[in-house]
Amino acid sequence: MVSRRNFFSITILMVTVLFLCMCLNNLKDNWNDYTVNRYTETAENYPSQINIYVPEDSDGKNADEQAEEDRGETVVARDRVIYIGDTDGISAKVVKEWITYTKRSIAAYPSLADCEAGEAGAEPAEMLVIDAACVNWKAKGELDFLDRCLEGGTHLVFCSLPDVSVIKGEKRVRELFGIGKVLEEETTVTGFYLREGFLLGGETFYLEKEKPDAEAYLPGSEAFPGAKTFPWYVPAAGTKAYMKGIPEGSAVKTENYPLVIWRRSCGNGYVFAVNGGLMEGPEGLGILSAMAAEMDSYEIYPILNAQNIVLAGYPGLADENAEEMERVYSRSVKQVFQELVWPNLSVFLQKYDYKATCMMTPQYDYSDENLPDGKQMEYYLKIFNEQAAETGLSGVSMSEIPLAQKLEEDNRFLQDALGGYDVVSFYGGALEEEQIAEALDTEALVSARTVVREYDEENAAPVGFLSENVTSQSTLGDGLKYTYRSDFLVRCMETALGYFSMSFDMEKVAYPEDEGDAWEQLSRALASTISTYGQQFQGFARTTAAECDVRIRQLLALDYTCSRTFDTLRLQVEGITGPAWFILRTHNEAVSEMEGGSWQKLEEGAYLIEVTGSDATLTLKSTDERFYR
Repeated sequence: MVSRRNFFSITILMVTVLFLCMCLNNLKDNWNDYTVNRYTETAENYPSQINIYVPEDSDGKNADEQAEEDRGETVVARDRVIYIGDTDGISAKVVKEWITYTKRSIAAYPSLADCEAGEAGAEPAEMLVIDAACVNWKAKGELDFLDRCLEGGTHLVFCSLPDVSVIKGEKRVRELFGIGKVLEEETTVTGFYLREGFLLGGETFYLEKEKPDAEAYLPGSEAFPGAKTFPWYVPAAGTKAYMKGIPEGSAVKTENYPLVIWRRSCGNGYVFAVNGGLMEGPEGLGILSAMAAEMDSYEIYPILNAQNIVLAGYPGLADENAEEMERVYSRSVKQVFQELVWPNLSVFLQKYDYKATCMMTPQYDYSDENLPDGKQMEYYLKIFNEQAAETGLSGVSMSEIPLAQKLEEDNRFLQDALGGYDVVSFYGGALEEEQIAEALDTEALVSARTVVREYDEENAAPVGFLSENVTSQSTLGDGLKYTYRSDFLVRCMETALGYFSMSFDMEKVAYPEDEGDAWEQLSRALASTISTYGQQFQGFARTTAAECDVRIRQLLALDYTCSRTFDTLRLQVEGITGPAWFILRTHNEAVSEMEGGSWQKLEEGAYLIEVTGSDATLTLKSTDERFYR
């Protein structure tokens, strides 16, 4: 029997617990200012296009304009890259973007002969990036010039190779490239091997599968990086291979596998070569950064340090496609998103500390009579705000409605539901630049600072400015369709910029085209992608699109210098306020301590450096590991 005193104590305790629960929920709701976008701040408060770093002595011109004007005769006090080839080609665009990100300067010439004439008397460049088609391989004088460049300490990077007949017929050309012999003029490989220590992400194999298992969602079910058919070059002694093709059959020795990316030491410089077209796209940014890290005892360069997950078309706020939703899920689309999708998503994201950028679409189909639900909008804004997710707006629609009209209806809905909402990030998908410019002029996007776009193989710049105050950031692929090509691209972008951005098309959930688009299947693909990259690149920061926007502006605006005295590196940063991030690549050395910032090891020989002020020093120590150079 409970005494009166105990009964009274229990009652008081229960009332207190009930009161606290109710108060906490009320306080939580009151403190959750979900109608205000936490990332909202006018773009004018951040570095803009006019703040982009321009190399010294360029008279206010950007590096490539200056190079085209004076043909490289002005020498700036900075590592200088000379590009030889068609300046309108994709390889030239890749090189120009790379020197912008790494703060080098550039000169450009249409041919090797023009370069020799234009560089007469100039200080040696750090590297020549060469389109092999712009070299006269029959001219002894041009080969002599390449030899003199190497003797002077200039490295040669060939983003393409001479015709196989030239390599096969010219011994001197084979010696330059470190090719022992041409085994076959054309071969089709069954896979690729990527050596550890070149690109970030470690060693990997890209192997064909006889029967790709769609249920397993393993990488490589479709595209491979680069061409699978190319000449079979066997390396000569002393040639270091970073990537090789894997031929059919097991009789071939590993050392004789076809070369894809490799290096040969020659004189005081290195000759790097790429087979199979891998430099003809944004992947070239990472390949160039990896090559630069192989050229000296250390390499340090600025990066974004941003890892993004973009949920395109999530959430949808209207009850659409009701019959199909009932058949597949026995629920409405709103219930599917709220009861199935978000609980799964939040678990996946929290496990690897990712932040979601939810590019909402109030409606998928603007031609029906199903209108978006304002209460659903409030619900999602509350939970997104609690979990530091960002709410953006998608410009993609399955209706044939003009983009301006779609955004007008979206803005009207936001006004009615919330009294307005300031959108910072806009999802443009595959929209053309003219369409995006039109969208940015609408009332719905008056506060937009950044546009997230689909990956475009023809666009060499994964991040940059669309206009004076609006940045652009590309996703690196569809996270629901993981392939070897997308994996290789991610490794390249992580190496070049510490950047990862994967989009997930959530419209497929509301409008499935087949059984493979059911959430049960899609969630497995999503979980596989998030876990793969979450484990592989866990040292980098998780960001939203708006946070990434700030880092893009900082990266493009900063300038830095790095000097070394014995085992101490001094890093000086200017042009920005706030932290800056760098990747340090070393050989047979490790970071032991740092002042003026912090560091963490990403993998062997690779470190993430955060500089919190304008000046930082790092102390390196020798390691016992041997390194072949």
